Amino acid sequence: MNLVRRTVTTAGLLLLWGSVCAPALNGQAPGAGVEAGRDGATAAKGARDGVHKVRIDFNRWHDVAELQADMKALEKAYPKFLKYISLGKSHGGRDIAAMIVNNPETGADASKPAMYIEANIHGNEIQGGEVCLYTIWYLMENYGRVDRITSLVDERAFYIVPTVNPDGRDFFMHGTGAAARTGHFPVDDDGDGMADEDGPADLNGNGVVEQIRKHVPGQGNMKKSGADPRILEPVRPGEAGDYVLLGQEGLDRDGDGRVGEDGPGRYDPNRNYPADWPPNYVR
Repeated sequence: MNLVRRTVTTAGLLLLWGSVCAPALNGQAPGAGVEAGRDGATAAKGARDGVHKVRIDFNRWHDVAELQADMKALEKAYPKFLKYISLGKSHGGRDIAAMIVNNPETGADASKPAMYIEANIHGNEIQGGEVCLYTIWYLMENYGRVDRITSLVDERAFYIVPTVNPDGRDFFMHGTGAAARTGHFPVDDDGDGMADEDGPADLNGNGVVEQIRKHVPGQGNMKKSGADPRILEPVRPGEAGDYVLLGQEGLDRDGDGRVGEDGPGRYDPNRNYPADWPPNYVR
């Protein structure tokens, strides 16, 4: 039998969420009744609370440890249908966690048409990881309640990977946000024999690595945005601006006269698929 398998990434997740997870749950909108546990941590209960068997707070972002804890809580609550696995380790030593969703009473997962869903390939694009977690939760909470969901779980298998790039996700959520798109490993960007020694610096301590602007009335190529004066936007051709951008705030840690030129080394998982990704000059 030819198996129909489809890969869905972050953009496709929104379609999946809308088409598969649209039915209301006992008259409530999806996600109704969720709550944050003590200290803002995810609350997962082993017994049905009258609405949900497992309660997860979908009103905030989850870091890698929280995502994986919620996945394990779901597996514990639905051991018949869910299998939590690790596809391997990231460069930073974090598990690349996946969930297999399948009803073994109707056949092995490998014998069925399946859908593979992955998200968070870029570390700073964290929304898809939440949708993946919600998809697992929704399929289980509504199995036996919503006919369409029950049929999907009985007749199909799902392979769901909430974060392909766990290092980038945590770097984005717990760091300054700079260079969070990628995964990280040491690279000597400036050829001085040292790696990652001169990265971005949060000089004003506000938790964000910002751009530095210089006020040059009538001589710049940038102007304040009419929507938000904190933001600069390019001037139109023939128009004089009052600002220029000097680059990111930072320090010259290695004494070579350049600021922040050797930040965290990186690799981009989005460029590492084995086929059909054209080089930059083609794109």
